[in-house]
Amino acid sequence: MAGELLRTGDVLRAGQKVEFYQDEAGDRYQSYIISVSERELQVATPVDSSGVALALVPQVVFKGLVQAKNLEYQFSVTFLKEEPRGRGSLWHTSLPEKVEHSQNRDFVRVSVELPLEVRLISGEGSIGNPMRVRMLDLSGSGLSFETGESVEVGLQAALEINSIPELGTLTLLSQVRQCKVVNPKAVYPKYHVGVRFGHLPRADVNRIVKYLFAVQRKRINRASWLRK
Repeated sequence: MAGELLRTGDVLRAGQKVEFYQDEAGDRYQSYIISVSERELQVATPVDSSGVALALVPQVVFKGLVQAKNLEYQFSVTFLKEEPRGRGSLWHTSLPEKVEHSQNRDFVRVSVELPLEVRLISGEGSIGNPMRVRMLDLSGSGLSFETGESVEVGLQAALEINSIPELGTLTLLSQVRQCKVVNPKAVYPKYHVGVRFGHLPRADVNRIVKYLFAVQRKRINRASWLRK
């Protein structure tokens, strides 16, 4: 990890959503902080997208990610014990000494143009007709695209992305996080829509990031050649 070190109490709060994992290439497990004391954290038992709980034995170290003030922070904790709580259970973990600002590669957005098909899903669950749109940028956690109509923030969108090396066609769910008009005075305005991916296997995220780094290297090399 490399980033700004902060005190635990300056970042971690009860109610915060947390993503836990054991290694960068492994699965991610969702949880939230129940309480922060002087000695430990209490968190809801972490589960994956299928509801399967993360299984650890005491004294195993694992990592967590939280978002605060539009930034991402990561930390390491030690699993202490699991305790029944109502119909579920909670975990006791050590209190991280420091929380670190994460330079997360997954959030590096790169301008790319790849074939993209979008199907919007209404609040009632009906799936709209496919739209072929122009992708504007891509990261390991989301993308943005241009469309000729406004899209409601919060809607889910089914995506089909083609031609990512080593991935082929990628089909996944996402959520619309923002929609802004870029030429409001035009007769036919355009909208830039940003979406956040739902659960995506870590191996697929790593392949996307690897592809984006390759695109960046190619552009840097081309720019260097043109300056000669």
